[in-house]
Amino acid sequence: MISIRTKSNLMALCAMPLLLALGAPTASAQETMDLKAILQQAVEHNTNVRKAAIDQDAARYKVAETRADGLPQITAQADLSYFPSIATQLLPGEIIGQPGTQVPVQFGTKYNATVGGKVTQMLYDQRFLTGMQAAKGSAELYELLHLQTEEQVVYEVATAYYQVLDLEAQQASVDSQLVNMTELERITKLQVENQFKRKLDLQRVQVNRQNAVTQRDGLALGAEQQVNYLKVLMGMPVSADLKLAQPANMGVGKPQPTSGSLSAGRTDMKVLEQQIVLQDLNIRATRAGYMPTLSVFGSLNYQAQRNEFNFFNSDQEWFQNATIGGTLAIPIFDGLRKSNKVAQQKVAQLQYKADLEYTGNALAMEERNAIAALDNSWNTVQTQASNLVLAQDVYDQTNSLYAEGISPLTDLLDADKALSDSRTAYHSATLKYKLAELDLLKAQGGLKTLIQ
Repeated sequence: MISIRTKSNLMALCAMPLLLALGAPTASAQETMDLKAILQQAVEHNTNVRKAAIDQDAARYKVAETRADGLPQITAQADLSYFPSIATQLLPGEIIGQPGTQVPVQFGTKYNATVGGKVTQMLYDQRFLTGMQAAKGSAELYELLHLQTEEQVVYEVATAYYQVLDLEAQQASVDSQLVNMTELERITKLQVENQFKRKLDLQRVQVNRQNAVTQRDGLALGAEQQVNYLKVLMGMPVSADLKLAQPANMGVGKPQPTSGSLSAGRTDMKVLEQQIVLQDLNIRATRAGYMPTLSVFGSLNYQAQRNEFNFFNSDQEWFQNATIGGTLAIPIFDGLRKSNKVAQQKVAQLQYKADLEYTGNALAMEERNAIAALDNSWNTVQTQASNLVLAQDVYDQTNSLYAEGISPLTDLLDADKALSDSRTAYHSATLKYKLAELDLLKAQGGLKTLIQ
């Protein structure tokens, strides 16, 4: 039976090569970033987060645009008309003492000019009032979508971060294995030269070492590619240097019991709830089209008529006219357009409500599954830690027996492979634990706590 203290010591020993590789200072004094710093960088510079922030700004501008409809609308206007040929009308000759005849008369002048302005002010329009509420609700929706995008980025970045650490930890394990394989190859080569071992034994050792080199190169490539993907998520240039800091044992610890379900407070639920509220406002805005609207207006104009283009002559008079009035518009019949539009909006609202119900159940299931997965992952980590202790012990004993000439090379190679497989299984278990931990944080709406 292996004690918990032994397991903890083993975890620390397994992580030590990677910690030394990651934590050692470099000649360029490269800054090492932990998960919190990486997440802060991503939340500030990720492209999707910045686009969501832009959408949020656009929603605020939409509120200001809607509010403008309720403010005074002021327009200025200037008209200039030229009549090369003035229209002629026939008047009865009686007006000039020529009864029984018709006299052709031209009315107007060749040049007419009008300059003026108009002010309109809405007094009552229920569609405007409801539209303002909808615009503010839309701004709140985009704020929630911004938060939802941040949470998605946090989840993706944290997942990529732990995958990089897992690949680098596996690479460090293979490097440790290569040290043993290189030494074994050196000893076996000497034994072959002294005819204590067959050349076949040396070839088998060389094949195993070369396989380990190939495995290490593949892990190094995978880690490099994953780091580049992490840079993209962080909004960093791919050419920039990025060095990751790893917590001891990947931050694996016994899961703490959770109290109550938190999935109801997730941003996904709040987004759907806000969409239902907005759809209700859309229905009310459409129904407001049945309500009368009232507005007032006033205009002031100056007009001049000339036979010559001399409007800037101060001796010629401009004539003033002013108007003040109001407009009351009462909708009567629109061919049932608004009624059918309200029916469509109600159907859309029912769809949002169905989505809300389904999402609520799905998130509750996601939370329960995440809790179970985290507990299972913790048990797997403990099991793999025990297996790694046993595999290390078997390898040490087999290596000693081989050095004494008691154990054959086959047993040593098998023990080395078992040790390598145990290390891989342990690192895989720790990665699954961290991913399960992320899934639980996501299910309970706590991803932003990783930044705080």
